[in-house]
Amino acid sequence: MNVLHICLSKGYGGLEMYPIRVGKTMLQQGQNVYGVAQSDTPIHQSMASAFKDTFTLSSRGAGYRQLFKMAKWIKQHEISHVHCHKSSDLMLAVLLKKLCGYTLIYTDHMGVKRPKQDFYHRFIYRNLDLLLSISHFTRSFNVKALPVPPERNKTLWLGTEMADQGLQGLGLKQELGLSETCKIIGVVGRVSHGKGHEELLKAFSLLAREDTHLVIVGGLSPETGGSSEYAQLLKDYVEANGLESKVTFYGFSERTQALLMDMDLVVIPSQLEAFGLTVIEAMAVGKAIVGSCHGAIPEIIADTGVLVDPADSSEFAKALALLCDDVSERERLSVLSKQRAQEHFDQPKHVQALLALYQEATA
Repeated sequence: MNVLHICLSKGYGGLEMYPIRVGKTMLQQGQNVYGVAQSDTPIHQSMASAFKDTFTLSSRGAGYRQLFKMAKWIKQHEISHVHCHKSSDLMLAVLLKKLCGYTLIYTDHMGVKRPKQDFYHRFIYRNLDLLLSISHFTRSFNVKALPVPPERNKTLWLGTEMADQGLQGLGLKQELGLSETCKIIGVVGRVSHGKGHEELLKAFSLLAREDTHLVIVGGLSPETGGSSEYAQLLKDYVEANGLESKVTFYGFSERTQALLMDMDLVVIPSQLEAFGLTVIEAMAVGKAIVGSCHGAIPEIIADTGVLVDPADSSEFAKALALLCDDVSERERLSVLSKQRAQEHFDQPKHVQALLALYQEATA
């Protein structure tokens, strides 16, 4: 199968990392994988280094100006399936489909909140062979908002690599000068509005324990997927509440699995998460999780973690204290979360299911 991933994004968050991860696994499973990306972007660099070939555009508008050149390139590589990852790329993909005749797939990573039933969107989605929602939560929005027949609107949970047996942590406690008895509470993900860091800090300040340390892993600037303004707001809160010695802003890291290994407890406080890639990454290394009861997180965690309302600081703090104190409960949840990850979120299994959906959409 010859597969093309189109993602003309300038950022590099979970959405942009998805086609790279999926594409690499497809290559390992014997498929031919190609990419289309904007020049001088992180995703272009990743595609160029990992995929068989990448068509480079200076901007999204350049794609329309080079439409026939792109179509020739697609035909030369005998592309059979094109997978889009941003709605803003769909019109270009549809026009190319008219010229090349491939099967068109789109993964919606957010869930569409406002109806898109006008002529423009009906034209786009009528030419879509398969719409994939990353959770039942987001699919519920997409069924209502998008002009796609339910049989072409399917849910496919994301996948992640399971931790190697010999995976070691980075020695985070030693790096931060913490005692071995100190409990590291960690949150991993983009540092931006809606991810629940403010609520977590409020709950952590109520925890008021000397034997805990909060580590915030994630980009603190737009270049690393975060928000500088939001990061500063969090830092101001830490300073105002005398938490400087209790909270570490670790910044962006590509070694999230190793960092997760060093955490005693992982927190996912997002208010309206469409899926929660960090959730399954933490599950894959067998971590006990305190997650938000909103969005898609409950369907991903199921009964393998503790769910709280992040806005209820008191209950949030109680959940953190419970798992910090109860080693046996942390270990029980650790076993359950890893088992669920292996069964439902294993990356090779995810890609096999994705390829099967590709073939089904072509039939």
